[in-house]
Amino acid sequence: MKFASFGVAAVAGALLTGSAYAGFPDAHDGSLSQNLDRKLDSGRELDSGRELDGEELVSVIVQYKDEEGYGIANSVDVEHHGRDISHEHKTEVITTQRKNLDLLANNPHIAAVDLDEKMYALPYIRTNDGNAGEGERRLEEEIPYGITMIEPIDQGIHSVKICVVDTGYYNNHEDLPILDVDNDGFSPYEGQLWNVDGHGHGTHCAGTIGAIGKNGKGVTSVNPDPSKFSFFIGKGLTNSGSGSSSGVLQAVETCKENGANIISMSLGGGGFSTVANSTYASIYDAGVLIVAAAGNAGTSAYSYPASYSSIMSVAAVDSNENRASFSQYNDQVEIAAPGVGVKSTLPGQGLPGDGSPRDGSYASWSGTSMACPHVAGVAALVWSHFPNCSNKHIRQALIASARDKGAAGCDRLFGHGIVSAQGAYDYLKEKGCNFEVVEAQGGCDQFHDPPPSTTPPPITQPP
Repeated sequence: MKFASFGVAAVAGALLTGSAYAGFPDAHDGSLSQNLDRKLDSGRELDSGRELDGEELVSVIVQYKDEEGYGIANSVDVEHHGRDISHEHKTEVITTQRKNLDLLANNPHIAAVDLDEKMYALPYIRTNDGNAGEGERRLEEEIPYGITMIEPIDQGIHSVKICVVDTGYYNNHEDLPILDVDNDGFSPYEGQLWNVDGHGHGTHCAGTIGAIGKNGKGVTSVNPDPSKFSFFIGKGLTNSGSGSSSGVLQAVETCKENGANIISMSLGGGGFSTVANSTYASIYDAGVLIVAAAGNAGTSAYSYPASYSSIMSVAAVDSNENRASFSQYNDQVEIAAPGVGVKSTLPGQGLPGDGSPRDGSYASWSGTSMACPHVAGVAALVWSHFPNCSNKHIRQALIASARDKGAAGCDRLFGHGIVSAQGAYDYLKEKGCNFEVVEAQGGCDQFHDPPPSTTPPPITQPP
């Protein structure tokens, strides 16, 4: 329920009398507003350049503590009302003059303030592995190498809902499930339909998860039978391939509200965000498994949202199970999956509701964006057999059973190894769903195998 509105004068007074400091974990010490200033001055990509009365306007995400905080945030918005992201998590996005950041940051009714940074579909990388057939039609079904690599199993009888937060979904594709335009997706962007994908990135990721199998066309997928799983689409990015952190968060929240068990995000941008971190942690604790692409910079830098501890960060490997050169590596990388020359679905020429026959095209793209949906798809595949397991059990099963690559044990390049549906199934078949799980740590700290015993077994004397 929307909070009651406050008079502008009343909330302005509350702003000026606020004295508490809203903490912000950052590499630097200092107040929240100082850290925001550093980010603004560092060239972070924002929807900026606008002014009001000669003062720079900035879009920020505000997490308020109570009704009064909600009114305070709205009072400094240029239109005196922000755009709600989540009532449950008390978050909204506002556009305000830069001078108001300090007033917000130091008010006791405000929990956190962060920049509404630009987010992007992680760019696909052109490689020498599988680039043939860009945009082609496929009249015979192909099994992409990644489907074999993840050691697939049959789908279980318990349907799992997977939310793809990306650039949208081409709902007229011949090789993808047809979704209900009224109930199976959401877009936070005005004029941007979730069932239109003007970029292709979201449709490609969705195809790896759930392209229809055994239909004699296109490609198959990790979950080839659409009657045994369901999609929800969150258009966190626009048709241009970019969006905002607030748009992504709103899409993620809507996924949860619509019953998603798994959220797949092949996107990134900006730095650490207090608001996003707490939101993802809350959604994870509510039972949703969140998977994201580790990033394509080929460095040890953290990419967000993948590097939040509540999210599984996915690295990419090629068809020979070697690490992709572009795949980011750090202590939050948790698991690896096929991400070089991955063939999947792309939009065709039809428009929503124009009566066009079903069409579509296919292409091989590379990136951790392509690795991420393999892991999300495997999670759904395994969960369909073990509905009584929690998201935390599924997460542990995936990493405990991953095929080790690189240095022995977990490492920063591959995480715990390459995802294996068969391995995770066998793990849960043996252990069930009652074992203790590690709380969200991320990366190699997410799971620890007990070390092998160095004590020899006792010698039993014959009677």
